Amino acid sequence: MKIYKGFEEARNGSRIPVFLSGRTMESRYNPQRDAENLLCSIANEGTYNFYVVLGIGSGLFIKLLSEKNPHAVILALELYDKDIDFLLQNDYVKTLSKKDNIIFTSLNNLETNLTQNYLPAKYGNLKIIEQRAWVNENAEHIESINSILKKTLGIISADYSVQAHFGKIWNSNIMNNAFLAEKYCRQNYLSFTKDIINKTAVIVAAGPSLDKSISILKKQDSQEKYFIISTDTASQTLIQNQIIPQVIISIDGQSVSYNHFIKKTEGCKESLYLFDLCANSSAAKNLLQKGYKVDFFCSGHPLSTAINSVNHNYFPTLFSGAGTVTITALDLTIQSGFKDIIILGADFSYINGKAYAAGTYLDTLYNQKASKLKQTEEVFSKLMYRTELKEISSNIKTTQILEAYKTSMEKYLESINISFSKENDIYKLSYIGIPKNQGLFYYSADNSKTHDFSIKSFFSKFNNANSQESEIILLPYIAWLRNNSKYKNLSYSELQKLALGNIVRYNI
Repeated sequence: MKIYKGFEEARNGSRIPVFLSGRTMESRYNPQRDAENLLCSIANEGTYNFYVVLGIGSGLFIKLLSEKNPHAVILALELYDKDIDFLLQNDYVKTLSKKDNIIFTSLNNLETNLTQNYLPAKYGNLKIIEQRAWVNENAEHIESINSILKKTLGIISADYSVQAHFGKIWNSNIMNNAFLAEKYCRQNYLSFTKDIINKTAVIVAAGPSLDKSISILKKQDSQEKYFIISTDTASQTLIQNQIIPQVIISIDGQSVSYNHFIKKTEGCKESLYLFDLCANSSAAKNLLQKGYKVDFFCSGHPLSTAINSVNHNYFPTLFSGAGTVTITALDLTIQSGFKDIIILGADFSYINGKAYAAGTYLDTLYNQKASKLKQTEEVFSKLMYRTELKEISSNIKTTQILEAYKTSMEKYLESINISFSKENDIYKLSYIGIPKNQGLFYYSADNSKTHDFSIKSFFSKFNNANSQESEIILLPYIAWLRNNSKYKNLSYSELQKLALGNIVRYNI
């Protein structure tokens, strides 16, 4: 497929492309003037650092835009790769294609190129520019193009919003947890080889259906049958029911997550507490100081990834999908090599007006706020109605975020060839083909790490990192700075310096 058939020389000598229809991309008289007029028409809208231009054409407009904003990134779209190859015969276009800040993309690659190159923390808002002749020629594709742009920018925006909210908390937690790891952790991972072979892994989330499904863990033979991996929120419910999980996992960086660990830890001295390096460091410190078994993992934050990489990937990397601890627990289970897996309490919805299972710290918290005039149900309703609810059935409601969690988990399972069914609110997983018993997570005595974790080794490398390497590490914190009213008007280089100072101060 293609939309161009050749080139034509305009009256001013410019070489302009001709569509299959016979119309030209730019004016046959003075395409230079048309490009200048388009540039003038957007001049009053401010200067941007990232542009999406619909149509490459002769490259005249893109050249002028690049000259006016030499540091801006320009992502220019054509429908098909063949059209880009054709346009590269034009000297202007060929020269532009060699610039690092100019990217040519076909519609098939638009989502990928936009996701990989547009960093809101670095560039701020972007500007979409339509070259009128190109848009008119491809009118039947504009709806599809706008749909891809809207979807992709929505995903990027959601990710940026999370970074803008948690960027500072993550930085603080990662650095503090890294120092805890250096001081306390000497590879606390336990060897569960026999359990992996002989037991069914039970992942326990804290959805309201856990109130019923927890009964399977209360049976007399449950200890022999099941290996329990609990999310932090669900752990309190389990302990309250005299069920001790083998592993308790946490990814939440917020201070409120400390509440999962300050009460009801009786009997968990042999449990393994696993914290994302981004997770609440006060909770990890509290457990370590009390002598509990605690260790860490990485889930993709560039700072924690960099620290781990310098330490020869001392900690495993776990997937968290759209950001829910249930998926992290699932990835842990699969990487460990369990062949039989079920999931309890993964509702991704509110059932009968309940947000969580009984026994979580929220029960205690909200019961304390309850009164004769303001009952617990009213307090929980305030939590549930903080975002728009979607009705699944008369007694089940969900939200856009919860649906994203569910979709993320189910797509993850499909991507690794695991089928699933859900019966009586319990997910049952089945491998398609032969499962890979990778055993990446639980180390036995003969393959434990031969080196200690050192945060000092990270600082040694970080201080000598080039600007591009350090920039990637700093971006989530820069997102927080850019979203803060105190810093939002600072230049990107000033934001970089502040973010750099935030990390360096830990090495003073």
